[in-house]
Amino acid sequence: MTVATGIYGYTFTKPFDIAGMRCEPLYRVHRLASERGRDTKAFHLTGILSVLVPSFAAFRTCTERFYDLEVALTFCEQQRVVLCHAVEVRPGEDVCAMVLADEVNEIQSALPLELLVSDSLTRSKPRPTSGQCLQFDAFAPDTRRRFLDLVMGKLQDQSFQQASGFRSAFFRNTEMVKMGEVPIDVTYSLLFTGLELPARKFLKPQCRVSLSDLLKSFLRPHGFDITDDEAQQVAQCRNALFHQGELTATYHPAVGGAPRSIRLTLPNVEALFSDVLLKVLGFDDPQINWNRWRDRMPFQ
Repeated sequence: MTVATGIYGYTFTKPFDIAGMRCEPLYRVHRLASERGRDTKAFHLTGILSVLVPSFAAFRTCTERFYDLEVALTFCEQQRVVLCHAVEVRPGEDVCAMVLADEVNEIQSALPLELLVSDSLTRSKPRPTSGQCLQFDAFAPDTRRRFLDLVMGKLQDQSFQQASGFRSAFFRNTEMVKMGEVPIDVTYSLLFTGLELPARKFLKPQCRVSLSDLLKSFLRPHGFDITDDEAQQVAQCRNALFHQGELTATYHPAVGGAPRSIRLTLPNVEALFSDVLLKVLGFDDPQINWNRWRDRMPFQ
């Protein structure tokens, strides 16, 4: 039997297969797909995930695979994506056409076009985003597919996790995205630990080493020309948050100058985090501007 699940909030216009599952876009025109997929206030149905299984009971055992895919799609968008609801598909049924049909039908009832998300006084945008991490398939047809193929395998690779800390760091990144507009100290806690974890796995320091030196020794070989001052900023702000519960730190400039109180001033440290994960994963693409954490120009 075939079971269809709704993909909510992922922008794509071309069908693709991933981990034995089929993803079909609801909209083949990028403008429509982007309007619905990038909406910061609602989860719109943007595609259908079809899975061939012997029974619904077998479908329910695929929870971890669905979770990994949902997280991977969220990473691509740097905006929360949801896999939700399920319905059996009979032979010959066109699920995409049925959910868009004027007449109400069983498929349409099971897979609503929009998920209801209640706003609150402190969180007006359930799906805030800083911008997509990987280019849309309308402009780079195979970029996201290549990434998804690679990451879905690596997320299940225990030896890769032990050597790189990738899975743990990857989930820290996507949890930052999912939480949305929460206090910055919460997201920074995930960000700092997410950067530090793969650095320690990569370098395996045998003695006590400063966090700033650790970050420099990890980031520079991966293609990120972080300066001494920037590494100190990250390290001092991390220590102030973890040890004093503060967002400001005492910063000692690398070249002269008196100590001063600072906040983290890197242009886009969140983009640095996501790009570090791509490097650890071994993913590359000619359209990615690896300097975007400085100049905020995501693609070239």
